[in-house]
Amino acid sequence: MKRMKIITAALVALALAACQKADQTGRLIFSIEEGQVADVETKGNVSDYATMPSAGNFTLTVKSSGTVLWSGMLSDWDSTRELKAGNYTAEASFGSPEEEGYAKPYFFGSSNFSINGGQSTTVGIPVSLGNSIVKISCTDAFKNYYTSYSFTVTTGAGNVFEYKEGGIFMDAYRFSVSGTLTAQNGKTYTMTPRTWNADPATCYNVKFDVSNTGSVTVSVSFDDTVQTVELVEDLNA
Repeated sequence: MKRMKIITAALVALALAACQKADQTGRLIFSIEEGQVADVETKGNVSDYATMPSAGNFTLTVKSSGTVLWSGMLSDWDSTRELKAGNYTAEASFGSPEEEGYAKPYFFGSSNFSINGGQSTTVGIPVSLGNSIVKISCTDAFKNYYTSYSFTVTTGAGNVFEYKEGGIFMDAYRFSVSGTLTAQNGKTYTMTPRTWNADPATCYNVKFDVSNTGSVTVSVSFDDTVQTVELVEDLNA
């Protein structure tokens, strides 16, 4: 009878140890949440300017007290993986801030969270645009007066893009816009570069309009500020 009690006590101790071990670990499920883009006129989603990557294409890094515990593609994360109860940080990124051009968004975000023993925790990581977007628009009056026009965007990193349509993603530093315009009278003009500073997660809309019909100036609207820009006639055109 005494031996039976000892065996029973041992089994109870093992069961308690197993329960305590389960209570000290938990599992994680991650999701990506798209942040907004600040525009000079409205606010929109990053998906207005580029295709939002799927969650599995983000690079995931899980840290504890600054130490990297796991890093890899989010699609490779094993949701059955057990981690000790405690406080953690998850970081998610996609793309590179050094890459610029059309459809070149760079996303980054992080989230602090806690793991409770014996539970599965769902962690949403809000990601925002880490670079900037520049787009160019022209008023109908501008399009009617200038029969043809082209614009060049030069980023602070020195990359040069002939503007087409949509948005150019660039490092959040500075950029400049120059242009070549042909008026109804057949004369061709060049616009000297105009330079502006840029912030991350912001879409800059550079808008062109005619100042006065027949003049060699155009007005440029940027960040609620209107500038009058003089044009230089291209005598070689």
